[in-house]
Amino acid sequence: MAERGTGRSFIIGVLIGGVIGALWALWNAPRSGSETRRALQRAVDERLERLKQQVAGERLEDALAEGKAIARQLNQGR
Repeated sequence: MAERGTGRSFIIGVLIGGVIGALWALWNAPRSGSETRRALQRAVDERLERLKQQVAGERLEDALAEGKAIARQLNQGR
């Protein structure tokens, strides 16, 4: 009967496979390294900007909700 692993060998295999896959993808990339880095940087910058806008929107919504709650409390106290 085969022994069951603890999962450690699976994780190691996934990591090794990921590294091999990444190296293969870089080796066969249609663009040069500098072009790929620029494209990756643009993608990261765009996603970071969208995330900043989303967080700012959520903060604004939270502030508005808090302001409305305070206004309701003040109106009830009259």
